[in-house]
Amino acid sequence: MHRSPVRTALTWGLVATLLLPVVLAVLLGLGSLLNAVGDEAGSRACGRVALAAGAAWLVAVVATTAVSAVAVLERPAGPRHGRRKRGRRTGERHLRGIGPEAAERIG
Repeated sequence: MHRSPVRTALTWGLVATLLLPVVLAVLLGLGSLLNAVGDEAGSRACGRVALAAGAAWLVAVVATTAVSAVAVLERPAGPRHGRRKRGRRTGERHLRGIGPEAAERIG
């Protein structure tokens, strides 16, 4: 089965958008833990990798938004599903679900 490249990009973008904040939180927590036990080099390394993960997350959010817009524009145009305007009956009040007698008593 052949999938469109837009759909594949949207799937990967969504996965990255949802998982990178988890990776970012783990890296920041690990960096804090390493700093607490006195490992300055490990803490700095985790901070730098967390910065790269944050930048990658920002790129993933923007790219997913752009690919989503392309997917919407690429969709074939079908019938519009809006509300249809109904013509008013002259001299008659129309309320949905009740008969004309009850409508006269209300209004």
